[in-house]
Amino acid sequence: MKLALITEYTEIGGGESNLLNLAEELSKTIDVTLFCSGKVHVEAMKRGIQTEEFFTRKRWFKFIPLISYNTNLIKKLDSYDIVHSYSLNVLPLLFFIKSKIVWTTHGYWEKPNGLRAKVINIIIDKVISVSTDVDSIVTIKKEKKEKIFLGTNFKIVEKKKIRKDNIIVINCIGRFQRIKGQDLLIKAIKIVSNHTDKDIELLFIGDVNGNNPEDINYKKELLKLKEDNLNKNLKISFEGFQRNIQEYILNSSFTVIPSRYESFSMVTIESLSCKTPVIGPNTGGLKDIINSEKIGLLFEPENIDDLSAKILSAISKKFDPNEITKRAVYFSIKNQANQYLELYRKLIK
Repeated sequence: MKLALITEYTEIGGGESNLLNLAEELSKTIDVTLFCSGKVHVEAMKRGIQTEEFFTRKRWFKFIPLISYNTNLIKKLDSYDIVHSYSLNVLPLLFFIKSKIVWTTHGYWEKPNGLRAKVINIIIDKVISVSTDVDSIVTIKKEKKEKIFLGTNFKIVEKKKIRKDNIIVINCIGRFQRIKGQDLLIKAIKIVSNHTDKDIELLFIGDVNGNNPEDINYKKELLKLKEDNLNKNLKISFEGFQRNIQEYILNSSFTVIPSRYESFSMVTIESLSCKTPVIGPNTGGLKDIINSEKIGLLFEPENIDDLSAKILSAISKKFDPNEITKRAVYFSIKNQANQYLELYRKLIK
């Protein structure tokens, strides 16, 4: 079987990390080529993934696809059994492709419903939703819909001893973007620090992706919030982008996902694979992943008081490392890849 994975995105976020891991895992079984550019292409080359350079711009005007007949691209993609798009703006370029076409939708911002869904339904053979929440908004024909959770290639590792019993280390991993809710966490952690005698160390791992002025200004806002909300038993650090986030997770008491919305949350399953419990919003993919208070806690999205209450509860709570491990295994990249292989084989019979 020959598979073409294709994405428009050039920066590496959760979805792109998953795509790279998926390409690597599937390459063990079938012939895979990743069509990509930018940092995604650089990382794929480092990993030895077979690649083709590919770039596209926005190709939708509301629900109308800006279809073009790219002879060279069509000829290349028609040589594959399956063409699997990991981004929306690739779809208008696949209109004339004879191969079976799969699309993974990652969230509401792609608008996989209404008139746009009717158009997408003509182009694709299968649409895959990354969570129950995303699946619920996809209005493409039922027989074309699948739900497959994302997976991580993190190996299950033993958690290290936290530095000192009186220090609570919290990590928050993700790009600086308002939807990620780091501002909510800074305000909540100030409340927590006023209601505990523990020393708290909050680590932000990540940075602005690209040169979006809105995201750059948001980072400035976060730095000011840090200065405004410091306390004698509270330390807040901005660690920047880090390749090895596993070390940060292993050295943390727990991971906090303060997002206003998360369609899935790769950081959550990466944290569970390190036997580190998670506090996240009761929305999107978190509702699928955190299925027990033995492995983590869910708070009302954008509710600072509820977030601070859940953090305070986590400080004194005993989570179950065995249950955390079981849940992490379910969200392995191997499990995700096997489900994709089964779907591909059904499509090409």
